[in-house]
Amino acid sequence: MNSSEILQMFKGEELRYKSNLRQLMAVVWAQLKMMLAYKSWLIMDLLSTFASVVMYYFVGLQVDPAKLSQSGWGTSYLAFSLVGIATSNYLWACITRLSHSIQHEIRGGTLETIAVTPVNMLVFFIGLTVRGYLVSLIYLIGVFLVGIYGLGANLSLSPQSLSAFLVLFILMLVSNQAIGLIATGVIMVYKKGDPLVFILAALNEFLAGVLYPLEMLERFPVIKALSMLFPYTYALDGMRRTLILGASIFDINVLADIAILIVFSMILVPTGLKVLGWGYRRIRREGTTSSY
Repeated sequence: MNSSEILQMFKGEELRYKSNLRQLMAVVWAQLKMMLAYKSWLIMDLLSTFASVVMYYFVGLQVDPAKLSQSGWGTSYLAFSLVGIATSNYLWACITRLSHSIQHEIRGGTLETIAVTPVNMLVFFIGLTVRGYLVSLIYLIGVFLVGIYGLGANLSLSPQSLSAFLVLFILMLVSNQAIGLIATGVIMVYKKGDPLVFILAALNEFLAGVLYPLEMLERFPVIKALSMLFPYTYALDGMRRTLILGASIFDINVLADIAILIVFSMILVPTGLKVLGWGYRRIRREGTTSSY
């Protein structure tokens, strides 16, 4: 028996799809199936997310509405914190999803296997990221539903406000995803990058004013200046203007936030892609795709 006959014995009849879209759908579906296999973990994660919203509802009872109103964000701390909590949790999950998934692939020795298949690796990375977007979207919608209909958060849900929120939301993801791309490139090479991601995410949340108005930083000019270096600061400001104040996309402040986020995206996304590509090429060259 020659080699061609042996290969023919093990040859499968399955079609190999060259379409990047089909490959992307396959990666996302495989990741979703693995996640749904852990039903108890999924339920507990949902409950803990909703519990955090309820906790800040009671915190809001201790906040003086007059002081919040002086900052220009209405009188409801629940509405103010709800937008911050929902979007920051979603953003954190999306940023870390790719790097965490790659860590698991390396630890399990499956990244090397995937790397030698016909799968486009860029499509594979995008698939892992999209999976994070879709799963986290469940939590995001759940948090808003609990806050609005369960706890009575007063948010503007007009078509004008929601359309402006959607634009800002997409730009928030695009501009901040570079953090996840950079972290993934570093993790592939050095096998550790969680501290970097944690520090950047913590700074992002603290400096953007998730739980407090940025006007409070006026007394701390250095910290205020640092907050202006993070795209999430502008995204959160714009999203709060749309959902709390009812601003449309034509509001001058919302337009300013959108313009700044576009600039951030044009600078950070290519940088993140370069670091990700550098990390992948290096581990292929060094043969460390399966070592941790």
